[in-house]
Amino acid sequence: MTWELRVGAVQMRSTGDLMTNLTTCGALTAQAAAEGAQLVVLPENFAFLGRGEGDKLPIAENLDHRTGPVMTMLRDLATKHNVWMVGGGTPETVPGDTKRTYNTSITIDPRGNLVGRYRKIHLFDIDIPGGATLRESDGTAAGEDLVVIDIGGAPVGMSICYDVRFPELYRKLVKDLGAQVLLVPSAFTAHTGAAHWHLLLRARAIEDQAWVVAPAQWGKHNEKRESYGHSLIVDPWGTIVGEREEGDGVVMATLDSATVDKRRAQMPCLRHAVLWK
Repeated sequence: MTWELRVGAVQMRSTGDLMTNLTTCGALTAQAAAEGAQLVVLPENFAFLGRGEGDKLPIAENLDHRTGPVMTMLRDLATKHNVWMVGGGTPETVPGDTKRTYNTSITIDPRGNLVGRYRKIHLFDIDIPGGATLRESDGTAAGEDLVVIDIGGAPVGMSICYDVRFPELYRKLVKDLGAQVLLVPSAFTAHTGAAHWHLLLRARAIEDQAWVVAPAQWGKHNEKRESYGHSLIVDPWGTIVGEREEGDGVVMATLDSATVDKRRAQMPCLRHAVLWK
């Protein structure tokens, strides 16, 4: 199936103020829609980025209820602008667990329907050299399921931030589930981003011969957190076709199946690949 998809990757600097963050999402979505976006992808932590893992618990939503401020915003933006919305990572309640949430990427279609959710599988528990100690698992439950969603005819594979360091996830999204676009909404730390962000995203695009869309958080959120920025869109050859280093804004690009097909025909790596058990 052939497809073409105009995508806007949003870059923003979230804080602990939910309503201010949602207002920013609305303004940047409107900007992307004005530039022809059919799909708008928000970064990880678009709704909230606090000082500690426990800070997000009060704003976590049961996504099935559809009436919380985050879900309401996503649905309203999708229908207002006639776009697909991907909220790239927001706290979702865990049934029976009052101390943890899922970190969930939400996909809303242009009619305002929840059509898919991906719960972050790999949790960021790390002591950053020369930086902070972060324990995402202190307040987050890991997901289990791989997710590919048909968005305007494009098979789109879902992931979040730290997932990008695990190439086997993306290979399964592509080889087993047919993804041709890979989303990596992120809040990469300034330290690790400077070292690895571009390398990892370009590597995932090259080895899986897929488009990669990576909206990002940028700048200093509070005294404990600073994000790298550099929202990127990368083509299946590993070429960066759009980037925003810092500041709020939107990275735009038109993705298509023809480019995927061309690169996979020229370099048939996926046909040669062996999935080891």
